[in-house]
Order: sequence, then C-alpha cells, then structure tokens
Amino acid sequence: MRSFDSAFSYPFLRKYQDGVMKHHYRGIECLRSPIDMAIQGRAIWDLKPGTIIEIGSHKGASALWMADMIDNYGYDTGLYSIDITTPDLSDDRITFVQGDVHDLGPAFDAHDLRNAPRPWFVLEDSAHTYDACAAALTFLATVMQKGDLLCMEDGLLVELGVGENYGGGPNRAITEFYEANPGVFEVDEELCDTFGQNATYAPNGYMWKT
Repeated sequence: MRSFDSAFSYPFLRKYQDGVMKHHYRGIECLRSPIDMAIQGRAIWDLKPGTIIEIGSHKGASALWMADMIDNYGYDTGLYSIDITTPDLSDDRITFVQGDVHDLGPAFDAHDLRNAPRPWFVLEDSAHTYDACAAALTFLATVMQKGDLLCMEDGLLVELGVGENYGGGPNRAITEFYEANPGVFEVDEELCDTFGQNATYAPNGYMWKT
C-alpha cells in the first residue's frame, strides 16, 4: 500500500478545513471539499455511471450537486443517497434511502440496488470511523463489480490530527482491507494525485473494483 501522506501542509489544511465546514451548495450546508468535487466531477464525466450511490446524505446538498451535474452532462444516471436519517429535501432526481453504513444490505435490498445499472460510482462519506469504513468496504467488495469506482472520503482526518478520534478512520480501514484482501480494489493514483500527491480528502481513497 502506498503512503497516505498528502501534499497538503498542515497550516494550509487547517484553514482549508475551516472553509469546507462552511461550504454550502444552493444555500444548503454541504461540508464538501471543492477540490474533491472537482476530482469527482471529472471522474463521473469519464465513467458515465449508470448509477451513483452516495453513503452519507447529511442535508442532501452533495446529492443535489450530483443531480445537477448529471443533468449538465446529459447522462441518464440513477442517483441514490443513503443515510440513517434522510434529509428534509425532496428532488425527483434523487432517491433518498434510510440505511445504516454498518449494515448496508437492507438499504440495498429495499431498492434492488444490487441490480442497479452499471458502472457504479460509489461515494462513501458517512461516519468516517474505522468501524463504519471497514463495514462499508467489506460490503461493497461483495456488491461492486469490475469497472465500478469507489471514493472513500475523509482519510485526511489523520493529517488534521484527529484520526485517533475515529479509530484511525478510512486510512486504517483501507490499509487493513488491502492487506486482508489483495487484488479486490486498486487505487487510482491519477485521481488521488490530480492536484498533488493525495491532495484530496480521500487519500488513496479513489479505488476501482478489480
């Protein structure tokens, strides 16, 4: 597994995080990194996904942004956003799904997501804890297929100095999953390094199912 070190310096990242936590989209609190929105916009354009599955809806702004982007691209892409509490937002282009990242099976089964059109773009942006990320990786490894793309967000918690609060978070989950399951996912280094080595909130977190 390659290093999770990021080109972001701590002073830059600390200030950038303050901005991320204030970020809104169409007047709705979004809490998303604009750098990663740029990376994901490119990835979705290139992938032309049949289905986007977001895990972690928050207030729905991220899903709304993706719905607008899909429209702008002219793609016929189904969009599902899963959270333990669905947001107070209604949009015909988005299916908000009640579900728990620790046990995603019922949410997928309720909407027959296992049979959703391919390829998939899956955005895992939920609790960021080691347990949540490990559970998501274990489940997604069974339902994603070759050519599907996963983005696991917020490994930069470690660079921000709060990784221990999340049990090591996504970085620990990714490292341990790769060690136990070699060849299941492959890091897309080009996406991760678009703006510099792991200059993303998803260090080593853009991964192709192999």
